[in-house]
Amino acid sequence: MARTALSKKKKRSSAVGYVLMTLVVLAITGIVLIQRADVARRLSSYEAQAAELQEQIDSENDRAAELDEFEKYVQTKAYAEEQAHEKLGLVNEGEIVFRLDGH
Repeated sequence: MARTALSKKKKRSSAVGYVLMTLVVLAITGIVLIQRADVARRLSSYEAQAAELQEQIDSENDRAAELDEFEKYVQTKAYAEEQAHEKLGLVNEGEIVFRLDGH
């Protein structure tokens, strides 16, 4: 009889051990899944941020190219003549200037 009681006690303790082990495995699995979802969400956020920054870089590169072109244009004779016409009112030889009264 002592062996039967001891045997039942061992079986119960083994069953409790398996249940506890199963709960621990499930808890760890749950934690891993939650962490995985969090990492995926952060990764998505970082990818969106990277795309936005790449758009800004592309925009600034386009702007830099436009400024380079404008810098080249500013150094031309055509730009100097245009500014002389607009700012100083100078005209080329042979041009006729029409002025309206009151302007």
